[in-house]
Amino acid sequence: MWATTGQILVASCASRGDPRFLRQIFRPLASVSHKHGRGIKVSAIGLTELPNVASDPALSSIGLQNRMGLRLPLPRRVALQFEGPASSLQILEASLCNAQGKCMMIEVLGVSSDGLVELQETDAKGDDTTWRVCNSSLSSLPEGTCVRLYDTTPYVEAPPTATGADGMKNLRLQASEADPGNFAYNGVGGVQLEGYPREIDGINCTFTVWACTDSSGCCRVVEDGEDSEALVCEFGPKGIKEGLKSMLPGETRRFWIPAEITDRRFGRPPPDRYLPVGSLVVDMTLHSITREAVFTYNMSDEAAKFSTERELQPGRLLLRAIGVGVQFLPLAWYLQQQQQQQQAGDTLGLM
Repeated sequence: MWATTGQILVASCASRGDPRFLRQIFRPLASVSHKHGRGIKVSAIGLTELPNVASDPALSSIGLQNRMGLRLPLPRRVALQFEGPASSLQILEASLCNAQGKCMMIEVLGVSSDGLVELQETDAKGDDTTWRVCNSSLSSLPEGTCVRLYDTTPYVEAPPTATGADGMKNLRLQASEADPGNFAYNGVGGVQLEGYPREIDGINCTFTVWACTDSSGCCRVVEDGEDSEALVCEFGPKGIKEGLKSMLPGETRRFWIPAEITDRRFGRPPPDRYLPVGSLVVDMTLHSITREAVFTYNMSDEAAKFSTERELQPGRLLLRAIGVGVQFLPLAWYLQQQQQQQQAGDTLGLM
């Protein structure tokens, strides 16, 4: 998810997780094998820079303690920037488990070994934003590594760099290395670059849903998941649908969904998946596109019962009877005309 030259790892606080949800959040363009639970393997790709949401100053122990003193929540997600092999910058995505004094604990998912990593602020004079790894079993983040932390948790208000209208803002978090290709007929009128999803296409995506109900404006994760059979036309919020149609495989975008949006379909044919109510932020990574996808519509028991009850309403039965009668009117008129012609012919014959 986070842009720099190096690796992508996925981290989350153990206290937040529900094992029913997929732990994987963002998968890069390189090959990814995934499964439910904690055993997610993520292959790395090279990226270039921190996302716009991490443009604030690096976090310090004083800043974190001030937030706790003001009863403000700690960052739900942070980007740890550090120097890797050959002096290349790398990024690790993480969530804070706790922060006390000059110490911090995070937990990294997607690794087979213990993902807990302990950080301690360095005592360098004039530098209170550099942290040193003092306890880690991860080869990607060995002990002694110096890192800087940036808050990447979304807020209910979109930053000035976000684009969009009517409250449906979005912000690109990760660029794509895919080629948009040439212009091609999009199947439903008009033309567009052939590398983008169309209204009639299916997509394979991973996502994180944030609820923004905190009085401080900070959002919290309510679900991490994936959908390998989503349909572009089944995304209700216009901001998400239009945003997807301008994304290339490998790109990640963050969408702000206002509370007043009523159509909250989320990719699967109904009634499979909907977004929760309220103000939301949705992070989505597009991985691949299935052209002109088809699907099987499975009606729920509640929907089938409602449909049967509606069909048995007196008004609908009357309309159905009128419809049947209207269908037979031309035939009845034709038979009547034939009978009248036959009677006229018989009368002439008798004369």
